[in-house]
Amino acid sequence: MCKKITILAVAVALLLIQCSCRINPDAPEDQIINYRTSYEPFTLDPQIASDAAARLVIMNIFEGLVRLGMGESIIPGAAESWDISEDRLEYTFHIRKDAKWSDGTFLTADDFLYGLRRTFMPETGSDTAKSLYCIKNAESIQKGIADITTLGVIADGRDTLIIQLEYPEPDFLQLLTTPPAMPCQEDFFERAGGQYGRAWEKLLTNGAFCIKKNGWEHGEYIYLRRNENYNGISRPVPAGIDIEIAADTGDMCRDIREGSIDCGEIYASEIKTAEETGLSIMATGEIVWGILFNTESKALRNTKLRQGLAAVLDREKLKDCIPYGYSMTGNIIPDSAMIGDTAYRQIVGNNEIWKIKEAKELISRGLREEKAERVPEFVILCPDDEQIQRIASDLIEIWNGLTNRYINKKTVTISELSERISEGDYTIAITPLAVTGTAPLNTLQLFETGSRNIRALKSAEYDSIIEGIRRNQTIGSLDKIKKAERYLTEEVIFYPLFKGCRYYCCSEEVKRVIFHSYGGEADFIKAVKRPGGRKNE
Repeated sequence: MCKKITILAVAVALLLIQCSCRINPDAPEDQIINYRTSYEPFTLDPQIASDAAARLVIMNIFEGLVRLGMGESIIPGAAESWDISEDRLEYTFHIRKDAKWSDGTFLTADDFLYGLRRTFMPETGSDTAKSLYCIKNAESIQKGIADITTLGVIADGRDTLIIQLEYPEPDFLQLLTTPPAMPCQEDFFERAGGQYGRAWEKLLTNGAFCIKKNGWEHGEYIYLRRNENYNGISRPVPAGIDIEIAADTGDMCRDIREGSIDCGEIYASEIKTAEETGLSIMATGEIVWGILFNTESKALRNTKLRQGLAAVLDREKLKDCIPYGYSMTGNIIPDSAMIGDTAYRQIVGNNEIWKIKEAKELISRGLREEKAERVPEFVILCPDDEQIQRIASDLIEIWNGLTNRYINKKTVTISELSERISEGDYTIAITPLAVTGTAPLNTLQLFETGSRNIRALKSAEYDSIIEGIRRNQTIGSLDKIKKAERYLTEEVIFYPLFKGCRYYCCSEEVKRVIFHSYGGEADFIKAVKRPGGRKNE
């Protein structure tokens, strides 16, 4: 009898402690952080998602074998430890025995095996699979040449996963933090009936947060709540993240000051305002903005026409329009790109931008090749940022004089800009390169055939160069990297204008959000918010 009373007393005490924690209005873990973005995920299926909005959410609701910490460091994720062979062709991961899915079932090596197999199954149609072609037989499987069972991924029991590579990949652990390397529970995937990742009830996650019941309204919001079944080494602090989706993000700085939101990505034109009002600004990664030419459009399919448009540009004049916080660049591959431990630009110097002056002659030759009398009419697509619109206006003035055409611009949200580029629905666009890592390949593969980011270029010659780089990302691949960048420059696929960072703004109440350098992800696992904001529901 005494034993039963003791057990009951302990249970009641634990319940009281638990309840007291949940109702404490001043506890940082009971706070909701409000984040605003203009991006709407099409799907949250990690094996096929490729847009910035999806990466943001997936980083917080899924956890790979390893994860990114502060300063882009690699720290344990679902795997508590790992071993690497001397030749760096085999990685053995030891998965935490207490790792669970959001429904409380245990996470196993088979879930990672199935997730990676899905990535390379031809029927999945993953555009991000190429980043993991270093895995043995991955490329042959996605191209339908090899059977899925030959993939170099082995589940050795419940808690051990072995991954074999075709060739050493210096950034392999970093690649395992990206969406296509996330786990997938096969039974749940099958029950989703082709809708996996399209709605909150069609998703099973293993990260620090999960989507709240009825917490995904397309075009409006995604509400994340703490995953009570998550047992990672870094327990999530905030109770949840309310992600507001707005095609027009409005006056971000004003709304942060007034408390309607806590943080979000800001335009270049908002940086000075944020600085003047004392808001916290985080600058991450390096972005190269430039003019993207759609080589599949009838207006610009001729190389000489594109070369003529580039040759007439006055870079000194354009320099006067560069947004606050940015600087002029002629490099397509960012200055922060690394080969091993050495800066790529330190080795090769700056890229030679197109400098031929015979713009009118180039235009004339292009028109003769196309059997056309005049340059076709076209529209410049640009984001709704005041400073970038000034650049578009200058381009219009220059090109109107060269072509004797009335060239116009169309201003769109950054979300629509990204969507239209991915669909090839543009002729010329002023856009940033959404680079996802420090290797030169991370930039160059954005132009590879089939990429959802920038897919207008379809060149077997260029694809061949990229494949050679992919298999040898060392000093030995320098010639191929330079050749690829030169190809993009000489063919006038992307004309670089200015460089800078991604900028995020936070209220004083929110601390320790990890804004990663590449990919546009914000990790909230360690974030804290001073009490006084919205409380958990």
